[in-house]
Amino acid sequence: MRLRHRVTFKVDTTTDDTVDPVYTDYLAAVPCSIKPVGGGERVRGMQLQAETTYACECRYYDGLLPDMIAVDDETSATYYINRIHSVVGRDRTMLIELIEVVV
Repeated sequence: MRLRHRVTFKVDTTTDDTVDPVYTDYLAAVPCSIKPVGGGERVRGMQLQAETTYACECRYYDGLLPDMIAVDDETSATYYINRIHSVVGRDRTMLIELIEVVV
């Protein structure tokens, strides 16, 4: 696994009375590999959902949740986290299914 990309994971820190979400950095400059995928493609034997547009593979980080977002440090592309898989189940690497936010 070549980790050529850098991603910042952000968490929503908005209070209940605000409309627009405010995101704060949770993990910055995380080395990862981001690959575009299409519906029905398989990544290491796991079926990806049809709306997933990218797969992000990185080392395991405890505390990442699907309600966070990921921002590519190089291109500033923003992604919603769809699902998080622990690859092999040993907490060494994780596969994160991403949905690109089109503005």
